[in-house]
Amino acid sequence: MVDMNHYLPIILIECVLVFGGVLLFAWWQLRDVKKSQAKRLLEEKSMDQPSDKP
Repeated sequence: MVDMNHYLPIILIECVLVFGGVLLFAWWQLRDVKKSQAKRLLEEKSMDQPSDKP
């Protein structure tokens, strides 16, 4: 019979790595969405302003 307490540190390290990876991926995606929204707002503002050219 294998003692599960023997593998506990490896299991905890793996859980931390997986959870950290998920958090990192979520942060990266939310950052990308925020950048896209800012870019779209900037483009909309530039389209709304009339140009000075006749």
